[in-house]
Formats: sequence, structure tokens, C-alpha cells
Amino acid sequence: MNEKSDHPFDFEPPIPRLLEGVDEEELTITVGLGLVARKAAEAEYILHGIYVHLVEAEKAYSELAVATGGKLVQQCRRKLEAAALAASCKTSLTEDLDAVEEGFRLRNRYLHGYWIYDDESYQWLTLKGAHGSERPEITFIDSTEVWGLAERFQRLCSSLLHWDTAHFGEPADDEDGHQGLVSRKRI
Repeated sequence: MNEKSDHPFDFEPPIPRLLEGVDEEELTITVGLGLVARKAAEAEYILHGIYVHLVEAEKAYSELAVATGGKLVQQCRRKLEAAALAASCKTSLTEDLDAVEEGFRLRNRYLHGYWIYDDESYQWLTLKGAHGSERPEITFIDSTEVWGLAERFQRLCSSLLHWDTAHFGEPADDEDGHQGLVSRKRI
């Protein structure tokens, strides 16, 4: 199986038959969806660390398991309201929590939706069941939108990590031996 593959990206997939008939548009959306999943999971991990600090847990996993996605954001909001932090600190995290919650909503549409390519509009049609509704969410999107969402999650992860480090950081040495604050989840 050392022959050059006929798919647009220059890599050999572990199970080549899964990419049979896939064109560049489908690979673009698939890779983008993978990035969204990875970056959203990173955001959840960072939010879990923030939640642990807000509830002042001894160890990260000593608390009962917290929710994921939008429910984790809501739990962080409730604990943030009661936290003894300056209003400006709360405001900056609240803004990021709002943005992350919207990102999770889009992530859910993209990752839990059914994708169909519409040759007439040159867009993807996503179909997803909607909670509390008898009608599905139906949306047209361009394949680059998932890449934009992955990039948004990457920026939010940096912002959340910065916030966590600024408010709950612990002294540690970096790779160069310089002392500074780092975000740490006590496991």
C-alpha cells in the first residue's frame, strides 16, 4: 500500500477505504470538524479546572463529576457569582463564558448534525434535532465555517487559560527555567 493515494491531502489514512470517493470539499469539512471537536474538548478541560478553583476543591476529581458543554458553562456561572472576586474579573470571565456557550451550541449543531452537500448552492446543509421542538434545525453553511469555529475555540482557550492563570495560577518554572505563574489542576 505504498502507492500514492488519489485523495487531495498528502497522507495515508489508517483505513483508506473510508476515504474512497471523498473529494477535497469533504476532506476540508471533515478535518475542520475534527479540529472543532479537539478545541471544544480543550475548552471543556480548562473550564473544568476553573470550576474546580471556583468551588475550592482540594483535587480536581474529588468533586462530583460536573457537566460538559453548555451545562458546564452554567455551573461555572453560578459559582462565579458567589466567588469573592472583583467585579471586573467576573465580567471578563462572564464574557468568555458567553462566547464559549455559543461555541458549544454551534459545535453541537456541527458534530451532532447530519451533513448533506447541496450542489446547487455549493454549501453544506446541516440537519439536527432541536431540544424542545418538533422541528429540526436546518442550516446552510460553508465548509470554512467549521474552521472559523475551531479558531474561535482556540482563542477562547487562550483567554480562559490566561484568566485561570491570573486568578488561580501557581508559581512554577517554565521550560527555560524562568519563574512564573501557571494554571494547574490538582489531580
